[in-house]
Amino acid sequence: MIDTQMFLAVLGYGKECSQKNAAIASALGKLAGKQNMALVAGNVSATFNHAFQSASDLGSETICIIEKHKRTAKEHRASKIVRTKDTHQKHSQIAQMADAAVLIGGGAGSQMLLNYFIKNHKTVVAIKGSGGIADSSLPHQVLVANNAKEAFQLLNSCRKKCQIETGLGLLQLNFDHFGLDEAKIVEMEMPFKCEKETPFASQFQDYIEGRNRMFAGKIHLKGTSFQLKVWKALVEIPFGQTMQYGELAEKIGDKNAGRAVGKAAGQNPIWILIPCHRLLGKNGSLTGYAGGLEMKMRLLDLEKNQTELNIF
Repeated sequence: MIDTQMFLAVLGYGKECSQKNAAIASALGKLAGKQNMALVAGNVSATFNHAFQSASDLGSETICIIEKHKRTAKEHRASKIVRTKDTHQKHSQIAQMADAAVLIGGGAGSQMLLNYFIKNHKTVVAIKGSGGIADSSLPHQVLVANNAKEAFQLLNSCRKKCQIETGLGLLQLNFDHFGLDEAKIVEMEMPFKCEKETPFASQFQDYIEGRNRMFAGKIHLKGTSFQLKVWKALVEIPFGQTMQYGELAEKIGDKNAGRAVGKAAGQNPIWILIPCHRLLGKNGSLTGYAGGLEMKMRLLDLEKNQTELNIF
């Protein structure tokens, strides 16, 4: 199953994370909300309630992880509260749930939680000048930003690129801190190949060689709300089946947006996995594809042949 939900943890508890950081937290929540990310935090303080409020105002989920023995403050703005056995379980659950984290100030509790993120090889960006351990000596694994905007720029920047050789050509996979955000056939060969354990690498290879009909893992979609709606609807088109632009437009609630659907499909950043090749023109005509009509036809034939073989 393809997972498109991103979870960002907000770290930094204790006296060091004071009201002066409310503006940072609020900006962080707004940026997360614009990217449709869910926010996760433990025992949400008044400061981080500003982050939760900004995110929830834009429709994002906000999750508070809290120990069973602690009371839930009435002013909590979390849309979901999860109870855990103790502090260690709370820290472990936050680190496992979140794809990355931003550290604002924080005391000893933050240091403990930070260690869980490092142990799980998750990215953490510390906001410089926010007090506490964010201003002290940080582990080398922690990135540093001057403000919330810079923190998101670091998180959204590609950190890993690799290529795999396929029957369709060189497939390049790009990953940021949240997951796969681009996959496309390229002409230029780079000096590094995808390792076997690289997420999605073997799945793409098996798909193109006719051994895989379904992808599973986390992808990070970046686009307008309309583009995201189209791309997510494309993922739901079953293997071996097709849909016309107008049909997809009707599916997302705007039957007159066929042309806009076609444009959004053409801007799809993750080829094959987001199957825009399964979109056809009026009366089932073969229309444009970012990888070219020849590649589109090959992908449709590959899926058709597998489907027919599975029938017998």
